[in-house]
Amino acid sequence: MELRRILYFVAIAEVEHFGRASERLRIAQPALSRQIRLLEAELQVSLFERLPRGVRLTAAGRTFLSRMRGVQQQITQATEAARAAAQGRHGTLRLGFIEAVAWHGLIPDALRRFREAHPDVELGLVAAPTSEQLAALRRGDSDAALVYNPQPAVDLTITPLVRHPVVLAVPVGSSLAERETACLHDLRDQPLIGFQRRASPRFHDDVHARFRDAGMIPRYVVELMAETEILALVSAGAGMALANSCQMHRPPTGVRFVPVRDLQVSLELCIVSRTDAWSPALERFMDILRDMAKDPDVRE
Repeated sequence: MELRRILYFVAIAEVEHFGRASERLRIAQPALSRQIRLLEAELQVSLFERLPRGVRLTAAGRTFLSRMRGVQQQITQATEAARAAAQGRHGTLRLGFIEAVAWHGLIPDALRRFREAHPDVELGLVAAPTSEQLAALRRGDSDAALVYNPQPAVDLTITPLVRHPVVLAVPVGSSLAERETACLHDLRDQPLIGFQRRASPRFHDDVHARFRDAGMIPRYVVELMAETEILALVSAGAGMALANSCQMHRPPTGVRFVPVRDLQVSLELCIVSRTDAWSPALERFMDILRDMAKDPDVRE
């Protein structure tokens, strides 16, 4: 059943006249009459009773009209929803993120602004390590990943947002805990808890390059995959660690964060999406991220 025939039928039923309906629809009356005959043949019922001056609905026509008005409303709503989705005002946005970025600064502020600007977009948020986020992205289970220092890949589009400095996490009982700043040489022969290279190759290599430039070799007692596990061991007094400065906004019990003035290593927060996929809602969110990333008050 063709949609245009239904729309023609409704127009005629509303004015009870083929001529006036043809003027409203801007279609020749013979063509309109032919389309209604085809619709009646398809339904195998008469929809209109022809009168000397116009038409009126038959019992079958009245029933058909009542149902078709509901269809019209659904079509209108579906059309509006499709346009809203195409403009990023409706639909779903699924984001993965590193837990550390959700406590303060750019990401929570951008999410709040996005919710205010696009209340009809459903946000799906999942905290996960980088590897899990990128796997979900490639499977099509998410629209974007918010990660640090992602490795370039032909199937992914990487958009840098901000850089977060790396600071030293020390147990509160350490002699460095009372210092305003530290330097790399303060870490000589100190037990360190580090990231495994596969967790963040670029960060791992940057740190080792800085130690090498300082003529030092870091003394790792253990290397782990997750920063929460690393900070838990720092809290337990097992050693010190180089950590994301974002962790300063929710310091674990027993841990003090100290800037290292000559380290000069940072973590680059990026939003990663699939190169072969495009989401209007994601584009709206990225517009907000890019705009807010220019403001120093929300970057840290």
